[in-house]
Amino acid sequence: MNSLYNNALKQTHALQRDLDKFQSGQDASAGLQGQISASFNSLQRSIEDYENIAKRELIPVKKETALTRVAKFRHDLQEMKTRFEAIKKQQENLKNEQNRDNLLRRANRGSGGNNIPEHPYQPLSRDEFAFREQNFVRNTDSQLDEFIGQAQSLLENLTDQHNILKKTQKKILDTANYLGLSQNAIRFIERRTSQDKWIFYGGMVFTVFCIWAIIHYIA
Repeated sequence: MNSLYNNALKQTHALQRDLDKFQSGQDASAGLQGQISASFNSLQRSIEDYENIAKRELIPVKKETALTRVAKFRHDLQEMKTRFEAIKKQQENLKNEQNRDNLLRRANRGSGGNNIPEHPYQPLSRDEFAFREQNFVRNTDSQLDEFIGQAQSLLENLTDQHNILKKTQKKILDTANYLGLSQNAIRFIERRTSQDKWIFYGGMVFTVFCIWAIIHYIA
């Protein structure tokens, strides 16, 4: 049990160091953020393992001490998660401010050094236009691929349903033959099914026509 406690303690200290590095701006890369998220999950598993062992401890004093440590670990983990989210929000706001300042500086240079151009919409440079055009083409290709995939999936589903219906019809006919029904009775069943279908369609068209007539002539 001591080894589990020491392991969780080392993970906590490592997470604290990574959070300090992230908050200070020494390393704000996506790689460090992914490492911190993975460390959260690893520490969570270590705490759960330590808690399971602590609950099976037979000596009351050791059990109480271990469970107190578990509660402390959980509290520290929650605080570090909250801190991590706050740092990410702070870094995002700082990045947005930097982008806005860069945009204003480019606009000032383009207007001959004036503070703020009178017109809020400035023409895009060649590089910015090419970058937006590339993003538009990339997004369009991605959407087209998604639509094509959905269409293929829909076609496969329709094909599968058609095959299922054919198999079901064949099983019904086989069952009817097995039960000794005559071919005339089978044809009568098929004809009656077709008639019911046309009655349904006719009733649906008649209902739509009645609704249209009521709206057109009465309303």
